[in-house]
Amino acid sequence: MTATPRPVRALWSALHYPALPLERLALDEGEARAHVVTHQQGSQRLVMQADARAVALGVRSGLTLSGARAIAPALIAIEHDPDTVATRLDQLSIGAYRYSSRVVLSAPDTVLIEIGASLRLFGGLGALLTRIRADAAAERTHLVIGTAPTASAARLLARVADERPVRTAVALTAALAPLPIESLPLEARAANGLRRSGVRTIDQLCAIAPASLSRRFGHALVDTLYRLDGRLPDPQVPVIVPPSFAQTVELPLEATSTGALSFALRRLISALAGFLRARDLGAGALVLVLRHRRRAPTRVRLRFTEPTSDQAHLGRTADERLARTALAEPVTHLSLESDLLAAVERDAITLLDAAGPRRTSRAEVVDALVARFGRERVYTVFARDEHRPEHSWGKSSDTAVSGPAGWPARPLWLLDSPVPATTPLEIVSVPERIETGWWEPASDTRRDYFIARDPDGTYYWVFRHRDDMTSPVWVHGLFS
Repeated sequence: MTATPRPVRALWSALHYPALPLERLALDEGEARAHVVTHQQGSQRLVMQADARAVALGVRSGLTLSGARAIAPALIAIEHDPDTVATRLDQLSIGAYRYSSRVVLSAPDTVLIEIGASLRLFGGLGALLTRIRADAAAERTHLVIGTAPTASAARLLARVADERPVRTAVALTAALAPLPIESLPLEARAANGLRRSGVRTIDQLCAIAPASLSRRFGHALVDTLYRLDGRLPDPQVPVIVPPSFAQTVELPLEATSTGALSFALRRLISALAGFLRARDLGAGALVLVLRHRRRAPTRVRLRFTEPTSDQAHLGRTADERLARTALAEPVTHLSLESDLLAAVERDAITLLDAAGPRRTSRAEVVDALVARFGRERVYTVFARDEHRPEHSWGKSSDTAVSGPAGWPARPLWLLDSPVPATTPLEIVSVPERIETGWWEPASDTRRDYFIARDPDGTYYWVFRHRDDMTSPVWVHGLFS
């Protein structure tokens, strides 16, 4: 059954997580004890997966739990929970929307993403795969990536741990040829019949005429081969992104400090970033829910000056806020819920970073200050209509550029003398007319003031002379 090469436009990556039953535990980096996941088989409890510490002690999959504890007496054993593993895979699938707009769940341990349309956005295939691997490493998740023109082939390559990207139909035929037939999703009858016939590899299977295969084993076997190389369509059901975000991580051990929650929080923020990308929204407010064994949950509300979808900013703000939270009792589960979603304003460049210029926004600086010092200690000042100096100003916890209700916005940085604008500016406010000084001809002022924004996202207080609307725009102040 020689396959005729055909052009395939799609490109799929299968994100395979072979250690998911163990890694869903979200173990803290400082945990020094060995862990295993076990499952019941008949009357025995067997080791299903062991972490690196347990393996170093000599524990292996398939050992009985009593045998494993004879080797490692301090071993911590946790029963396999398929529901919790499914929840973790769901989190990973939502997080995969960071890389693609087409995500498919392939239970129990794989997420498929169509990456052909994402390559230019990430700078090519190599850069995208490097980014995916780096994100998985940050979450301490073992990942195997198979990449091929069809979803079925990508999944197959990932599950046999062949991470060489395959981009053409010809290369796909060569990559599949030496694989054992056991790697195919075959019915038991077909698999046994092929082995009895001496067929061991996919290229040997493809050498048999399709009609012969169909007569002996039914059409399902031929359909499987045709879906692998793209000669049959292989429709995939995408992950449906919910209207709101709510995810939970179960902690393997009760957390007695907020520092022990940082790793679990990182996984939740990763899933949130994918959710926000899929919905093309930003988070205006979030709620962290810390669940305890004997007390009502502790709810920690996060508010952002502007809706944001930036994963790093979300993580920093959540970490800072969580660090200021006192635990009344150890935490057993950590949940993250979206409380307010809104359209997001894209980031701008700033020089307010010690590491150098980067993409950020004014709101990030404000949110970081609020998270660290508390909202009651971060405020703006505004003027009051009052002649007494001690009553002529006030402060507000509203950190937006506008003043209190009924008052126009004023910049905190006013230039000594107005200067002509040297870059294109976009007017983002209604005009405010100022006419004063008429009793002194030398200081007669007639101006229309506006708030304007440059392409980098910096806000200015600008004006035009009312009596000469052809004059250039003058910059009089900058908003912090």
